Amino acid sequence: MPEITNFEHNGVDVQFTKSPESLGSLGGHVVGLVGTAPDKDASIAFNTPFRIASLSDLAKLDVAGHEAGSLYHCVYETLKKTSVVIYVVVVPEAKKEDGTLDQTATMNNIIGGVEAGTDRLTGLRLLPTCAEVPTMIACPGYSHMEGLRSEMASIAQRMMALVILDAPDVATIDVVNYSKSVGGAGLGYEAAYVAYPMPKIYSKAAKGDIAVAPSVLAVGAMAAKKPWESPGNQGVNATDMTRVVNYNILDRTTDGDLLNRYGISYFARTTMGGYSLIGNRSLMGEFISHVGLRYAIARKLVKAAQKAMAEQLTKSFMEQQVKGISDWGQTLVADQVVPVFECYLHPELNTLENYKNGKWYIVLNYGQYSPNETMVYTINADDSLTAKFLEGVLNG
Repeated sequence: MPEITNFEHNGVDVQFTKSPESLGSLGGHVVGLVGTAPDKDASIAFNTPFRIASLSDLAKLDVAGHEAGSLYHCVYETLKKTSVVIYVVVVPEAKKEDGTLDQTATMNNIIGGVEAGTDRLTGLRLLPTCAEVPTMIACPGYSHMEGLRSEMASIAQRMMALVILDAPDVATIDVVNYSKSVGGAGLGYEAAYVAYPMPKIYSKAAKGDIAVAPSVLAVGAMAAKKPWESPGNQGVNATDMTRVVNYNILDRTTDGDLLNRYGISYFARTTMGGYSLIGNRSLMGEFISHVGLRYAIARKLVKAAQKAMAEQLTKSFMEQQVKGISDWGQTLVADQVVPVFECYLHPELNTLENYKNGKWYIVLNYGQYSPNETMVYTINADDSLTAKFLEGVLNG
């Protein structure tokens, strides 16, 4: 008898089809810092991301207790403010012939690059390689320098991360001029949050107050909030400031109002007591919370998309993907991350040619909450209300 060519199997096959996994929550911040720690423990290698989530981890940055370098105070003040994962990349301090710090050469170490011969990444280039990719980055004490500032903005843009910059330690009007000289479309500065002036904090090593870079406290204020929330109005652990910025919640003519008008956030005393960080906008004028939300959504979609790559573009697959994203979006609405969310297949770009090339388009539309930046009270004396009162009195 010849082989029965259409026979498959005298039995049972079991096939499983899973629905798309939940995308999960957007999550909070992960901090990425690059700087110096000359008294680090030997277990922390130069130009290798090191994860810090507790004060015991922090202790390895300063085994001598001198609080030296640019990283220690930023990590310490951030952990004092909030519980957050921090990745640090420690680079060597460069010295001049007289033994003093060579700030420019150290800045070059922070910028880093690719080592010739080994192709090993150094400095800032290591932040995207962290096990938990940072959602915000800073280089305290050096980010006011032009060469580093532009590198940070560029790398943060590719990482879809916010970037915290130090404003230069100059007078208010000069900081405004600094703001005018920085920026440009497509360079990443729409995600740059600039802090001013240098705050003072207590140092056990110095047995007194010391001035530190603005980002030392701004990082903690940002990390204490969700990526889609503004860090503005956050209290900070400062004892004083190197420069006084006038702030009055009713006055549009203060130095603080001028700084905010040019995308500079600042520390000032408020009626809440102590010092607070005042400012909701990026250097380019957009609410930093809007940028943070946009990046958080994009990061989540990119991460989830990897599991679906190379699947057959069947009708059920595409419908499941759209429904999964739409259902996820409704959880964002329920959690008051966004006020409205919708997802659908693009009606025009999903053409035959694109489909044949394995390309298809999903549209996500969402609303966004804005921070409370300007409250306007309208107070009216209403004679009609007084008349009703008198009518009640006269009529008993």
